[in-house]
Amino acid sequence: MSSTPTVTTSLPSAGLPAAKDMAARDMMDATAFRRQMDEVVARIPMHAIRSVLDAVEGAPSPNGERARHLRDALVDHFNRLRPMKARRLFTSLFEPFLVDDPILYRSPESVPALIQRVDMGGIWAALTRYAFPGLAAEVQSRLDAMAREAMLDAVLASPDAMVMRELMRREALDFLYAMAGDRKLTDRFLALANEEAHHDARLRTQYLGRKAPIDGDLLGFVRALLEHNEVLVPLTERMRRDIDEMRMGEMQGTGDPRSAAPNPAEVDCQSALMVGFVRRVRDLGLPFRDQSQLLAWFAPLYGLNVKRRYDVFLRHVREHGGPAVRESHPLLRALLCHFNAACITIREVVDGMFGDMEIQDGGVLSAPAPTRALLHEAVERFDRALTALSGTGFLASRSTGPALRAELAAVSRELTGTVMPALAARLQAAMNARHAPVPDHEDIVWLLELVWRWGRYLGNAGYANPELKSLRLYAVETGRLAFIQAMKAEPQEKPAHRMAHMLRIRRLMAAMGETVDGWISPVSQGLHRVVFSYLEDVDEIADDEWAVIDAFVASVRSELSRSRNWQSADFVDILRLHEGRRRGESL
Repeated sequence: MSSTPTVTTSLPSAGLPAAKDMAARDMMDATAFRRQMDEVVARIPMHAIRSVLDAVEGAPSPNGERARHLRDALVDHFNRLRPMKARRLFTSLFEPFLVDDPILYRSPESVPALIQRVDMGGIWAALTRYAFPGLAAEVQSRLDAMAREAMLDAVLASPDAMVMRELMRREALDFLYAMAGDRKLTDRFLALANEEAHHDARLRTQYLGRKAPIDGDLLGFVRALLEHNEVLVPLTERMRRDIDEMRMGEMQGTGDPRSAAPNPAEVDCQSALMVGFVRRVRDLGLPFRDQSQLLAWFAPLYGLNVKRRYDVFLRHVREHGGPAVRESHPLLRALLCHFNAACITIREVVDGMFGDMEIQDGGVLSAPAPTRALLHEAVERFDRALTALSGTGFLASRSTGPALRAELAAVSRELTGTVMPALAARLQAAMNARHAPVPDHEDIVWLLELVWRWGRYLGNAGYANPELKSLRLYAVETGRLAFIQAMKAEPQEKPAHRMAHMLRIRRLMAAMGETVDGWISPVSQGLHRVVFSYLEDVDEIADDEWAVIDAFVASVRSELSRSRNWQSADFVDILRLHEGRRRGESL
């Protein structure tokens, strides 16, 4: 009798692979979720990461494992974009004094009491090569380890980081003092620092030729800040807050936060504030009382270099600088550097922007947003620095005046020889573009506004451009002829196309401070049809379209008040239609 054997399975031996499979699946799920979190976090704007992390850490989560993965992804993404942790820790010693000013990159010499971020990066590179390479590597390694579990900002503010920063401060200070007696080492140090700073500066701005050098004077200022860091940082932070709060209060009082022209009362208050900080700086001790050194003038130089208060700086020089303010004085040297940097920036940007454009051969303007912002700021800074120099009397001085007037002449030549010929060619094309705007219409409007502002600043300094006046007359006459043609609507043309062409010409004229209202004729049949069509058929009329319509209606009223024209019935009809639409708009 045969029997079939019974196979028995052991529960533990069968459950072990199942448990391994479950653990593997969990690990794969966690890896996939972390990958998804990395992709999500990469799309979060940098300025929002801190708030998202606070929300993750503060909210009670039913799934702690997933919340941990999200937190780790946020921390990793934030810290990964800040790899140079030791440099960041060291430069925090100078944070209140650092600026990133592409215009002042172009100063012919180092600006007194100014430290650019790129300059500090170059000095850091030289320090890690010659002063404390081992210490820098050790600090970087320790910060990397500390930043694996925490946000870098919290790590850099920790007690351990403060100890490491103090060690680097002492090493840097001792090295800079020792290096002052070694000419060859100083030359090697400055060569490396300037190479690094120039490379970084070229990445941050356009059309940069040469950059303001890191020299012995700048190293001396850095050395002084390292030596007196404990007392200068709190004082500078207080100065920054007071200047900002006073300026913000003034803007709120005027109701215009974009106001760039503070009233005299605000300038008086800021000037008094600056005088108070000058006294507080000089009360810090003997090194701050030597008026031939930068530290004695640290407060007004901070207001100029960091806060760009040319008006307050001028007031301080005129009322509190004293008779010792001469060409070699730190205050005047700084102001001259600002003026020269603005002039050089204008020339470099204009040459770079127009150098590759064949405007006369049918090319178009091309001014990207960064180029516009840089040239606009350079022209504005040119005016403010020139006003300050004129107010101190140095524009008329026999020693400084000739050099300043040579810079003014060079800037005027750029306007006359480079900008205006290109602008004239493109302006005519833009005004005669009947059916569609030219590709560079917005660039032409921007350049027109900049040119008239630039010419006004030169005129105020006594360098009025006859060519600019000729260009204005040419532009106005060209615009008048183009606008008369734009009012003539062809039977097959849509009223919207005629209105768009007139608005383009109107905007070009407005960029020069001119108006087209005087060219609007009440007997223009084409314009009459355009206005009638808009008032009768268009539901939403834009503000600039209303401006043209209102100007036409005003010319009709004027015509009716002077004579009984044979078209008076049509005039009365359009007046009634206009009044009805305006009444409906006001309801």
